[in-house]
Amino acid sequence: MIDAKDKLKGIYAITPPNFETTKLLDDINICLECGVKVFQIRYKEEITEELKYFFSSLVNQIKNKDGIAFINDYPHLAIEIGADGVHLGKNDMPVEKVKNKYKNLIIGRTCKSSIEEAKKAIKEGAEYVSFGAFSNSLTKKEAIPIEKNDLDLINNFSVSSKVIIGGINKENFHKVALLNFDMIALSDAIFNSQDVAESASFFVNNFNFE
Repeated sequence: MIDAKDKLKGIYAITPPNFETTKLLDDINICLECGVKVFQIRYKEEITEELKYFFSSLVNQIKNKDGIAFINDYPHLAIEIGADGVHLGKNDMPVEKVKNKYKNLIIGRTCKSSIEEAKKAIKEGAEYVSFGAFSNSLTKKEAIPIEKNDLDLINNFSVSSKVIIGGINKENFHKVALLNFDMIALSDAIFNSQDVAESASFFVNNFNFE
């Protein structure tokens, strides 16, 4: 059986901020069938008991098909819904504190364009670090694209698992796939596309695994 941490590669699909539950279940199933293995359930509004139940069903669906599931921001919720890990933003709990309290959670950390923050997160126990935005993002309109000089430094920064995120689509994907990232994060480009299967397959098939 493959360890969950060994699945940290390829396309990293992040659920959209607005969704219809049945469609999201179907879309994630399509992504899994197309070869996407890494998912983040990203939700910034109040999480009701009904939503917890739904998110738990998403996690089960992902894990039953050999995928790995993260929840954003809330390590206690990740435990509650059975997720493999938590993705921490810049204003969330420190990595070290989460790692000490929730030893079995896989932790990812947003680092924007800072290699120093990435080094700190890794030292504290993060399994992956996320950099972005690559370009202007439809999902996070406030995200600032990384300057080219910083992107070059990040591209050459050697770490076990790193993610590039933000404004990545079919038009610029080939350029991103040539960079030195273990995972490429996508949201709008998959879940808001007219054909989820076609889009997911495009990104999986064009990821540079070499």
